Amino acid sequence: MNSKLVIAALALSTPAFADKADEVFKQAKKLMAEKKYAEACPKFEKSYQMDPGIGGQLNVGKCYEEWGKLGKAYRAYSEALKKAEDTNDNRAEKIKKLVAQLEPQVPRLVIHVPPDAETTGLQVAIDGVSITVEELAKPQLVDPGPKQVEYALGSGARKTKIVPVERGGTSEITLELPKTTASSEPAKHTDVVVTPKPDPDTTEVADDTGHGQRVAGIAIAGVGVVGLAVGSYLALSARGTYNDALSAHCMNMTNACDAQGLTDTHDARSRANTATIIFSVGVAATVAGIVVYVIAPKAASNEHAFYVVPTLGETTGFAFGGRL
Repeated sequence: MNSKLVIAALALSTPAFADKADEVFKQAKKLMAEKKYAEACPKFEKSYQMDPGIGGQLNVGKCYEEWGKLGKAYRAYSEALKKAEDTNDNRAEKIKKLVAQLEPQVPRLVIHVPPDAETTGLQVAIDGVSITVEELAKPQLVDPGPKQVEYALGSGARKTKIVPVERGGTSEITLELPKTTASSEPAKHTDVVVTPKPDPDTTEVADDTGHGQRVAGIAIAGVGVVGLAVGSYLALSARGTYNDALSAHCMNMTNACDAQGLTDTHDARSRANTATIIFSVGVAATVAGIVVYVIAPKAASNEHAFYVVPTLGETTGFAFGGRL
């Protein structure tokens, strides 16, 4: 008796559920006609979930295609094609043509994992959507626009890379992962400290107070401080340009940029990379200058001190000096 009541309840609820799905579908169709894709596409998906069917999946694909979300559109059309072929639906050939027409336009993102890299516990996500290590072996079909790739090993620190992809194009990145054969020894310091060599053609005795070497140290550190200032300025400028592009051309979303937005964000990232290189060189030069200064020979009666302090005023930077 109880089973009959359950069946009867399901029978009564099905038409009401279908009516609700139809209501959501009509709302989605109206929004798409008004080109309000950000609201329409999720409603088409909701309608499809409430009343699954090939037609509902095709509506989802059409909405994303008009919005420019080609990766999502391609996946929706592909799932509709599989259902049509599995059920011998007469719409299969038409859907196959839709898939074939869209496929060349869908951007590809290729994520490389170095062959000797450690991948135990590797987690990768594109715009917040997780990708398994096995899936990384093939190109990922994505929407046009900047893609945010996040990855980490286990509970380690997460790294992020922004990769621009264009309609019909292929972009590639390589994950920076530790090697499986890496030893536990700390990495060797790669900064090179250059000290003046004695002139073999002269018989003069070297200055044991190290005056010349300390002057060279201050000069090298000065070049480094200039690099720090230039790198910082370029980084701030690039960040401002990137934020402006997101606001003006990307609807404040990293995956919704128009052509101008893609160009501006790409230029900003290039400047940011240049700023990073200049800043790193500045750090290396500053450290090298300090080392050259400190290791300079000195007479016991001629003590000296080296200092580096921040400065504030019309400009912000570092002041350094010492007794020669």
